[in-house]
Amino acid sequence: MMQLIKENISKFKIQDYLGKNFTCDCGREHTVEIENVIIENGAINKMPEVLKLLHYNKVFLVADTNTYKAAGEQVENVIIGNGFELKKHVYKRDDDLVPDEVTIGEFIINYYNDADVIVAVGSGVLNDLCKFMSYKLNTPYIIVATAPSMDGYASIGSALSIENLKTTVSGEVPKAIIGDVDVLKDAPLDMIRAGFGDMVGKYSAINDWKLGKMVNDEYYCDYVSGMVMHSLKKCMETAEGLENRENEAIRNLMEGLVLTGIAMSFTGNSRPASGSEHHLSHFVEMMYLFDKKQAPPHGVKVGFNTIVMNYIRQRLSESNPDINEVLKKASSFNKDKWTDDVKRLFRQAAPGVIHLNENEGINSYDKRVERVKRIIDNWEEFASLLKEVPHHEEIREILKRIGAPISLKELNVDKETIINGLVYAKEVRKRYTVLQLAWDLGLLDDIATEMESSFFNE
Repeated sequence: MMQLIKENISKFKIQDYLGKNFTCDCGREHTVEIENVIIENGAINKMPEVLKLLHYNKVFLVADTNTYKAAGEQVENVIIGNGFELKKHVYKRDDDLVPDEVTIGEFIINYYNDADVIVAVGSGVLNDLCKFMSYKLNTPYIIVATAPSMDGYASIGSALSIENLKTTVSGEVPKAIIGDVDVLKDAPLDMIRAGFGDMVGKYSAINDWKLGKMVNDEYYCDYVSGMVMHSLKKCMETAEGLENRENEAIRNLMEGLVLTGIAMSFTGNSRPASGSEHHLSHFVEMMYLFDKKQAPPHGVKVGFNTIVMNYIRQRLSESNPDINEVLKKASSFNKDKWTDDVKRLFRQAAPGVIHLNENEGINSYDKRVERVKRIIDNWEEFASLLKEVPHHEEIREILKRIGAPISLKELNVDKETIINGLVYAKEVRKRYTVLQLAWDLGLLDDIATEMESSFFNE
């Protein structure tokens, strides 16, 4: 067993974390069950070597029409050409593949019962789907990435749409991750920008994680946080090479996304990678799904939302909350209006949202008062934490340099949806974030109104 110390962060490569147990100063033992990660040019050609190493012979390959064309056919030929048995299912959709009950059912109907490994060829949806099916069927899986578009390749959680509600469920981490840089750099630029936006979102996610520790004594690991921030730093250093699809920039991005996933496996949840910026993205995705509209790529929204959340942090850090005024606003909370708004916005998903909030007591007056007293008693410390993230204009400039959306018009999301999201995105998860902090202090509605009239018109 190895000891994780801060000095390891800059020295360790991905392979150094695999197949080991680590003791950590946070008091926990960290481990990840991934056995192999290959991120290099021509990585797909090493598939037979990986299958032999892991003692797999019968493959069930899963792709959609786009990912099969991008890499699936090449993977299939390499596997069959080296004597392995393979059967496949390629999803056909006119619109984006959604990881819902229908997609899961189609998987089960077409599943190869004799398979000893599932090989997923794709990115977000296909990875989440096969991660979940691997868990349910007790069959290991390997992911062949087709785009450096998100950080879920190595994570344990699986994001599915169940009863129209974006839900994180249990899944299995892949036994191996294959990131062929020759394939990754040919991904659509929007997907590359999405991956970069997902990494930029770590500024917000880590800050929210620290907030959760300060407000609710939530578990927090300084080493895992450092892993994520070190990966983010490397991505920032080569960011301008992404638009030209430079090998180093693409490799750094993919490695950063995988390391972030390993960080999530270390903690057993998505706290190191997902906070308010992701919750707002999930809200927009749900609203667009209800209206049968196609939302912008998840990571692209996450990047833009980081601008938004860092603006909110800046506004909060400049405030001077008064305990009497805050408690007065807390006592005026109208549960009936909140319930009506949740039903109007979340529609068929509203019962799940209401149950989550009632079960966790998120809007409870007593719990809110308890949080508020701790926050205001330690306000200087909270204000200092909120200032740790880059200024929102700095995030805007970073995204602008790689051609990512920096306005609602460029993002193609309407203002009403984003404003509703600022006020109600905190309802989709029980985790403490800057949105919950703004609400606790009675400032969330005011900041949302202010941003509607000025910030989102820039």
